[in-house]
Amino acid sequence: MLEKKFADIDKKFENVLNKNKRKLENAQIKPIHDKFLFAQNGITGLIAPPGSGKTFTYLKMAAQQQELDEKNPFYELVVICSTSGQFDQTVNSFKDIIKKSKLVCIKDTELLDWIKKYQRRVLKYNAINEYINSKFKDPNEEMQRILEKKHFRNKQKEIEYISKKLQSYDWKTYPHRCLLILDDFASHPLLRIENKTCVEFLRSSDTLTSQLSFVYRQQRV
Repeated sequence: MLEKKFADIDKKFENVLNKNKRKLENAQIKPIHDKFLFAQNGITGLIAPPGSGKTFTYLKMAAQQQELDEKNPFYELVVICSTSGQFDQTVNSFKDIIKKSKLVCIKDTELLDWIKKYQRRVLKYNAINEYINSKFKDPNEEMQRILEKKHFRNKQKEIEYISKKLQSYDWKTYPHRCLLILDDFASHPLLRIENKTCVEFLRSSDTLTSQLSFVYRQQRV
């Protein structure tokens, strides 16, 4: 009797794994590729003295990840966050090599607002794509909220909304991933433990951490 119950549980777990295989794989902290050993959902620290090539290293990493797949980059979006909010001379020299991914810069004071906005967009984008993949039959919680809010009169209106929404994103990859580079951030006030607003937000955001990888750059003293 117990063996049968255990067998039933095994079957249920297998069904859930098969149904959510891609989502679960994307949430794992593991190397992106056997030739590119950075963690797909983790934090990578580049710690070295001034002038030792930290910026050069993360730019090369951003360029290499574009070639892991013939069609699309692993990270469609590469964001460099710094106190200046501008590309420095090194980035400007090499940025043209990064062609498949969109490369943008943001100022450190705008980081939290940017992350929150990105999280909301990713949540909706993934919900729409999951709904499409289920042949419009199995909306998740976020997609259900959208459907209830919009009150579509018929299926055609629903499909038109989804089509326009995806066009507005102008994203080509699913799941959409972002490489966020925190330039010279190891001692930055935003990442100090006492600044719980930022630290707790980053730790608690499952949707964010499954889509976004961090590289922080620090001067070694």
